[in-house]
Amino acid sequence: MKKTLWTTCLSLLVLSGMLSACAGNTNSNNAPEKNAASSENANAGDVSEKPVAGGKPVVIRHTMYDSEFTSEMVAEFEKTHPHIKVEIVSADYNKLMAMMAAGNGPDIIRTNSVTELPGYVLKGMALDLTSNFNTSSVFKTEDFLPVVNQFKYDTITGEHGSGALYGFPKDWSPDYTIYYNKKMFEEAGVPVPSSTEAMTWKQLVELGQKLTVKNGNKVSQYGLVYFNGGTIANQDLINLQLLQQGGSMYSDDFGQADLTTPQMKDLLQFWVDTAKSGVGPSPLHQETDWGGQLFVDDKAAIIIAGYWFSGFLKTNELTKDRLGDFGVAPAPTMEGGKRISPTGAGTGAIIYKNSKHPKEAWEVFEWFFGGKPAEDRAKAGYGLPGTQTLAEMLPQSTEFDKMNYDFIQNELKYTDGSLPYNPYLNYQAVNSIFEKYFTPVYFDKDSIDGATQKMTEELNTLISEGKQLVSPE
Repeated sequence: MKKTLWTTCLSLLVLSGMLSACAGNTNSNNAPEKNAASSENANAGDVSEKPVAGGKPVVIRHTMYDSEFTSEMVAEFEKTHPHIKVEIVSADYNKLMAMMAAGNGPDIIRTNSVTELPGYVLKGMALDLTSNFNTSSVFKTEDFLPVVNQFKYDTITGEHGSGALYGFPKDWSPDYTIYYNKKMFEEAGVPVPSSTEAMTWKQLVELGQKLTVKNGNKVSQYGLVYFNGGTIANQDLINLQLLQQGGSMYSDDFGQADLTTPQMKDLLQFWVDTAKSGVGPSPLHQETDWGGQLFVDDKAAIIIAGYWFSGFLKTNELTKDRLGDFGVAPAPTMEGGKRISPTGAGTGAIIYKNSKHPKEAWEVFEWFFGGKPAEDRAKAGYGLPGTQTLAEMLPQSTEFDKMNYDFIQNELKYTDGSLPYNPYLNYQAVNSIFEKYFTPVYFDKDSIDGATQKMTEELNTLISEGKQLVSPE
């Protein structure tokens, strides 16, 4: 009966999700990226298909983007693994949930370890890969960087970051690193920040205010932008601040939300004041471009982003020939709190628990995440790898590369920490609640007290619904 409840609830969730405007990936540690795979591929390959006497290969389907797992990689893998055929499945969250409900899930599922992994484990979607990693001739667990812990989840204690290992990162970044434009600092007569000592959040905003340029009420140059939204109260930035303070929006078991605490109200007031100052984009100062574009257009002096942003600067036509203009500094920290510079995404993958071909799925997984593709990604430097050995392959040939390499060696000391996202909640749903109820506060149409009460009530309703989707197994 519980399995029937799980299937029924999941089907209702999918239907509800398809009717909503929200779709796509829950989060990203990169600039907006689109899976260009043909929708016809969504049903390609029968998951129950098995090799026949004539030597028909096993079909392993995955949801990595085709810009990540390219057709050239597929050809290279299949050449040395003729018993396996690799196919891509184009599936956003809603489509993935529909496939799961129909018993037709892909074998390898692209996963954001920070916001998605716990929920996938609780829904019974993720295969425990601990023994696979322990016996692998490709992976060496003693070589793993702390970020790999983001793919661990303890189903007994509910702790994210410990317990069984369910996946591995393709690439990741300390996503709250600060990149800045040296020339804008020079023009403003402001000293650049330290590359090793972290500022507090208050100091960062004050620094951004010194670099903000206004013409009347219109901002012509922002002092501080964030790659994944406005310089405002959102769950990413607040979760980091809470982590640094040892707090959370949720109870220890994530069964309840409470945004009405003094700690939460203080943080929200901080972001209201920040938005009203005009230091960055907000509902009061709206922009159509994302923060990275504002930065390369010289419309922003500082951006909160990740190591991946260095790769963006190296390839962008507006910045690739002036990389000496840019510097890097550590993620900010809460005054009196712990210095933690975590990943906000940790993009990688899991293997579907009900895959008909877990052995072959692991062969593909091991090759893609631990073999030549992983080495090529590390050498390209568009993100950080999951092992120390691969990290030593990061680019160091130019002054810009060396600056980023040296910086990351120090920042790695502070990357072990799990942002307190709720496994029963959809990431985009929480974003929508923040936007719906907190936007009026910026315009003085509601109070922090009023908004936090409404947000708490709606989050608790969604948590209750989300808990019904937990796998009975």
